[in-house]
Amino acid sequence: MGVTLNGDQPGDVQIKDNKIFGCLVKFFTGLDRVALGESYMDGHWDVKDDNLVAFFEKALTSEYAFRKGPIMLSNFLHSFSLLTFNLQSKSRCKKDIHSHYDLGNDLFKLMLDRSMNYSCGYWYKNVVLSPSANSLLPSGQATNTICETVDEAQMNKMLLIARKLHLQPGMRILDIGCGWGYLAKFLATNFDVHVTGVTISKEQFDYACTTDLESHELEFLRVPGLKPDGSGQFEFKLQDYRDVNDKFDRIVSVGMLEHVGKANYETYFKIIQKNLKDDGLVLIQTIGIAQDYVPQVEPWANKYIFPGGMAPYPDQFVKATFGKFIIEDWHNLGQNYGRTLHAWNENFQKNWPKLADKYDIRFKRMWTYFLLCSEALFNLRKLNNWQVVLSKDGYKGGYISFR
Repeated sequence: MGVTLNGDQPGDVQIKDNKIFGCLVKFFTGLDRVALGESYMDGHWDVKDDNLVAFFEKALTSEYAFRKGPIMLSNFLHSFSLLTFNLQSKSRCKKDIHSHYDLGNDLFKLMLDRSMNYSCGYWYKNVVLSPSANSLLPSGQATNTICETVDEAQMNKMLLIARKLHLQPGMRILDIGCGWGYLAKFLATNFDVHVTGVTISKEQFDYACTTDLESHELEFLRVPGLKPDGSGQFEFKLQDYRDVNDKFDRIVSVGMLEHVGKANYETYFKIIQKNLKDDGLVLIQTIGIAQDYVPQVEPWANKYIFPGGMAPYPDQFVKATFGKFIIEDWHNLGQNYGRTLHAWNENFQKNWPKLADKYDIRFKRMWTYFLLCSEALFNLRKLNNWQVVLSKDGYKGGYISFR
């Protein structure tokens, strides 16, 4: 597999404790996907030059890393309840969301970008403003220029979402799983729309409610070249998406489907269908499984990072939307996510001294393992990130997408 024990190449395992041997055997035979991460958290091993990405890029391309039989057994043993029963009930979802998103806003403020977008950024500067202030038609030549910072990439992503939704002043927007509220604020600030954001995270809700459109803290969200008339508004509700009952011109949901669970995909899209006006558009951004041998639930991450988390396979997404929506556009942003995760880890490591009094070293190693393993999975294209645009019965006049 290209990884040498106590070797001198980037990504080579540096043994600190002999317990690592059993964990490596379990990992590469596919019988236990949890033990290796736990042993890293406990300090039993490191990698040369702290290059965990190099380790995972070597380890996860090994023929042993995704052996179907053992992986299926391991996934079954660790995730039987999640895969078999609906564990994303309203009460269970609150518990799972609290365990992750309510860890502390200080962590996410120091790890993410300034707009606290906890999803894949869009690093290619292909989203070009048109000469007409609020026109959403393409203008100019698309480029492959790369954004310089994660802050810029996330602003670029939010603008891409706005353009794909074909926003017009006065529209009502629903943001399902609104996070800390910056996408809602970005859309209201730049496009004169009214955005309602819903979340079940108390920490996110409280944070989102701390600013209004008059706040100077939101100046950084303004896009040069756009000239909104200032009629935009946003509001936030501490509410489960299943309790929404209203009509909206547009619905957006970024990084939410991963928390819905496959038992609820039908319900999730029925709720969206019910709350969308007949001529409306929906944009879903979600992590998606890229290969059929990659498990839908990653046991270590499910135990330590995202309890109840589950990424969809493409056929599950299609099945859940079929008969309810027409797929107008399916854009894979996956190649951007490795770069985004790399930037988050850089922020996390740089700002760790500000967090060390609240979180212990095992927590630091846990997040490092998560961020860099995830970076490798996206770099290797084992995971994708999709932006899918949906309409009820075909977008009037024909849908034009953007890249």
